Amino acid sequence: MKTLFTLAAIAAINLVTAQKTENLKEFKSLVISGDVDVTLIKSSENKAVIKNGEEELQIQNEKGALAINGDGSVVVYYTAAIENISAGPDTELIGNDEISTKEFNLAAAADSKVKLVLNVKNLNVAAAADSQVKIEGKADVMVAAVASDAQYDVKELKANNVEIVLASDAQASITAKGTVDATVASDGSLTIYGNPKKVNEVKSSDAQIVVVK
Repeated sequence: MKTLFTLAAIAAINLVTAQKTENLKEFKSLVISGDVDVTLIKSSENKAVIKNGEEELQIQNEKGALAINGDGSVVVYYTAAIENISAGPDTELIGNDEISTKEFNLAAAADSKVKLVLNVKNLNVAAAADSQVKIEGKADVMVAAVASDAQYDVKELKANNVEIVLASDAQASITAKGTVDATVASDGSLTIYGNPKKVNEVKSSDAQIVVVK
């Protein structure tokens, strides 16, 4: 029994020492790049807890911006509402706490994965090829450009007016109440929920726009 207790204690100590905490200044812009996984948590303090990859991760924090680059996994605790996020190729970003701000800009690069909860007035999104973006919450106006083979799932984001452009083979699902201006290229697929008042559509002959009433 003593041996088991000792092993458990050593494992716990190793887990704690394997993590590195870095205090941060307040930031409103976040840029992540490299093969990195980032989890965002709303908090009363600003800090980054590196779960793994301490030697390969670089963190820069100045002038209201936070940049994370390298390979590894990090949990970012933040106080101020984030307004701009740029997720580089192959990065993964998860934020389950609601971000509330007037305007929010998201750029998701190729092969990135982003999941967020937002409550914003204006939402601007650029989703590059093969990216996967999932957003929940609310937005008064949403403008989105979705590149080839990207997946843009904002069905659980209740928007009023939406302007969206889908490139070839892109897939998107949205919810809107007001006006939707949609442009969909060949083999693109857009599903519209919320029974919007008006849908203005421009699409290729083999593209698909479905309004679910």
